[in-house]
Formats: sequence, C-alpha cells, structure tokens
Amino acid sequence: MNLAEAIQSVDMDEVIDRMNAYAISILKSVGVKNFNGKEPIDFVGDVILKVMDGQRDWSKAKCSFTEFLFGCLKSEISNFFKTHKNIYDNELPEIPSTDQSFSEEHIRNSISEILKIEGADDDELTVFEYWADGITKPSEIAKDLGIDVKEVYNITKRLERRLPKIQTQVINII
Repeated sequence: MNLAEAIQSVDMDEVIDRMNAYAISILKSVGVKNFNGKEPIDFVGDVILKVMDGQRDWSKAKCSFTEFLFGCLKSEISNFFKTHKNIYDNELPEIPSTDQSFSEEHIRNSISEILKIEGADDDELTVFEYWADGITKPSEIAKDLGIDVKEVYNITKRLERRLPKIQTQVINII
C-alpha cells in the first residue's frame, strides 16, 4: 500500500484528533509550561508533513498507518525534548514523582487487563509482569519462577504473538 492509499484508508480527521489528544496528554504529563511557542497540534502537523515529504518513510513500516503515525508522533515529541534538554532541565524537577509512578502502575494494570480480555493466561501475565519490571531474559525468569527455561520460551512465544493484536488498544491508553 502506498502513502496515498494509506491516507485514504483511514479517517484522517479522527486520526488527527486522536494524535492531538495524545500529544496534549504527553506534554501535560511532562509538566513543561513552554515548548518554544509550539502547541501540541504543531507536533502533529510536523509529523504529517514529514510523512508526506518522505522524512518519515511509511513504505518501510510494518504496522498499520495509524500506528505508524502515532509512533512518529511519540518519536517527534521525544526528539524535541532531547534536542531542547538544557531548556527543560530546570522545569522537570517540578513533576511529582508519585504521579509518574501512579501513571506507570495505571498503564501496567490497563495493559494487563487488555491481555486478560484478549485471552492471555496466568503464565503470560506473569511473564508480562517480569518484562514490565525490566527482566526480559528467559533464564532469569525461569530461575526466579523455578521452572524450565523451555517453558518460559513457550510462554514468551505465545505472549509475543498476542502483543501485535493489542498494540492499538495499548497506544490509546499510553
């Protein structure tokens, strides 16, 4: 599917509204008050322009067009803060750390619920919890759970097959 077909295959007004809402929530969560005169919709516009002129190459993407746009938006916002790091260092300590941990816990619980709805068993949910804690090596998980590594590999394969199915739902809560 080429770019023109991808754009026609989605309701761009609805996608732009969702992208703007996403940008607003991300920028609010950071707690920075000034973005060098940029508004959240400016980040969305920048992403769409970069996709249109080929700086963000849709033809190489291995996901839906909407997921591609949201990934580009997330990257665009992240890059903005990396390039303007010195400007925002003084403002970042104002962010209450308890809100961030609540937010991370809320996201983690929401993803677990989505996995349950999509049919994940207890083993898959347990492995997901290890991943969320930053433990990704099957040998470490197996040792901690006291089970065979092969069993963890099998659980991981099932979980990895399930993740693409829930990706769009996860993007909406993040």
